[in-house]
Amino acid sequence: MLQQGQCCRLRKAVGERVNQITNVREAQSALYRALYSALIERFNVTSYNQINQRDFLSALQFIYTWK
Repeated sequence: MLQQGQCCRLRKAVGERVNQITNVREAQSALYRALYSALIERFNVTSYNQINQRDFLSALQFIYTWK
């Protein structure tokens, strides 16, 4: 599992990515849900904070390249 600082970094990365895609408030909430769902599915966990520490950098890369 990720450490608290790593969880914060992933949350920040998700926010940055969503803001890169759109700054339309109504669209952002759907993008947040979609990105977190994709992240959970990609790493086969039930919550992003359950991602294995060894997968932390891969998770960041996934977030930054997600479309």
